[in-house]
Amino acid sequence: MKKIGLADLIAPISVQEFFSSNWPLEPLFIKPTPGKLQTIFELPQLQDLELLIAARQRQVRACLPDFDDEYSSIHLQPSDALKAYRNNMTLVFDSMQSQDATIAASLKQIRQDLGLVTGGEENDLCKARSIAYATPAGCGTRLHFDANANFVIQIQGTKTWRLAPNESVDFPTERFTTGSLEMPAALEKQCHAHLIDELPEDSMTCVMKPGCVLFVPRGYWHETTTEEDSLSLNFTFSQPTWADVFTKSLQEVLLRSPEWRELADGLEGTDAARKEQAIERFEFLVKNLTEELPGISGAALLSEGGLI
Repeated sequence: MKKIGLADLIAPISVQEFFSSNWPLEPLFIKPTPGKLQTIFELPQLQDLELLIAARQRQVRACLPDFDDEYSSIHLQPSDALKAYRNNMTLVFDSMQSQDATIAASLKQIRQDLGLVTGGEENDLCKARSIAYATPAGCGTRLHFDANANFVIQIQGTKTWRLAPNESVDFPTERFTTGSLEMPAALEKQCHAHLIDELPEDSMTCVMKPGCVLFVPRGYWHETTTEEDSLSLNFTFSQPTWADVFTKSLQEVLLRSPEWRELADGLEGTDAARKEQAIERFEFLVKNLTEELPGISGAALLSEGGLI
């Protein structure tokens, strides 16, 4: 099975240099190198937008022009996608790993090279996925940041990215786009300063041409514009936090106890007495847990949770 790994993706930068200088906090722009990533560039469905659409077995997202954001989109059948594109709507091809074995194998290899924990298929903490973006000339994406890390390969055309560090929130667990009417409640609690409305003048500018690779860290502000029709392929990874690892590991341990498997009965409803009783029961369980935790090692928790 043909595939690429992290070393192929970021060459000529070494993996050691990438981990010491960029991952997971600092962006990295890599100019094209002759012959690099041929495994990806030779994929038949990435040769032409019509071929990409023809290979599609599931719906395509078409971004609405009202908000310049990929999440302001509608789902279309592949047969309708080209018409939307010709009407200046960016097309988003989610789950590219499901329609090409090489992309699937590469996605898995890059995730493993990055050392990202999954925790199993049923509750995958990493949620690795590959997404293709077909963007018509003159379109783009408004200023936003993501809760995941992205590796972008420019396949065709030119797209300009502008990026800046996030001075308002460290390690966000939610995505945010400027101009949104509401901020996710979790993100609001994580922010320590107001979110910006526009990028600073000294922001980083990257002109992505075929063969360029860009690493965009979680939380990094970015916006894009296209000078000509653009096709890019992303390898995207959610960022499992220590909170995710701890709660998943601890849950596996707790569910071995009949007491913790009891119904959490009475926490909501109109019966004040039942609610008070439920809170007292939870207080009792938590107190016992805090007494037991000092005797449980982190390695043991990880092992119980199937994370190592």
